[in-house]
Amino acid sequence: MKKLVQEKQAAIRLRKKGLSYKEILARVPVAKSTLSLWLKDLPLTSREKQLLRTRKDANISRGRIKAAAELRARRLEREQVYLAEAKAIFNEHKNDPLFHAGIVMYWAEGAKTSSYWMIVNTDHDVIIMMIDWLKKYPRVSDNRIFFRLYIHKPYADNSCEKWWQSKLGVSSDKFLKTVIKPTAHISKQKPAHKGCLRIEVRNSKGLFLMMKVLKGLAVDYYRKQ
Repeated sequence: MKKLVQEKQAAIRLRKKGLSYKEILARVPVAKSTLSLWLKDLPLTSREKQLLRTRKDANISRGRIKAAAELRARRLEREQVYLAEAKAIFNEHKNDPLFHAGIVMYWAEGAKTSSYWMIVNTDHDVIIMMIDWLKKYPRVSDNRIFFRLYIHKPYADNSCEKWWQSKLGVSSDKFLKTVIKPTAHISKQKPAHKGCLRIEVRNSKGLFLMMKVLKGLAVDYYRKQ
């Protein structure tokens, strides 16, 4: 009984010093329910309340810093994997002209700041080439490749989606919702225009990072030629 009284007194002292329940339990080996019962109606002075808030905020800050550090470590670890994979792909295909053409095309027309791989173009030959490039080099599976058409309003009734589907030889379920872009023109300036098509690769953050590495490797490769 005496020991329990001593433990309660110790818990109260620690609480008044601003320690959390978790910190107190690390020093006073009692059940959490017992500690809660001892401390739930504990009167605290304004100074003690402020001390408790200060320690709580400090614990939260430390927790956030730790979580941020862990996320950064995991990100760096993933980037090292992508770096190694990109180097392996480059070394395997560095003598293949199509491989270099795809890197340059993405460098010119692909996304630079997004978190996933995508490229936009009006030329169906470019789109076909980049689909082949995706499948041949980073070996992206077909079920991750989708398309989205961007077109100005005057051309929206031209069945452009069907035209692109025919050119690419893909079904309509590979096409995401078309984006109709506003324009000041009310008539068709280029009657043969079929819009801009974007290739989107799902779950492609790693591939996006790999493209940055491949671009750098390509630049180094040609500087040495």
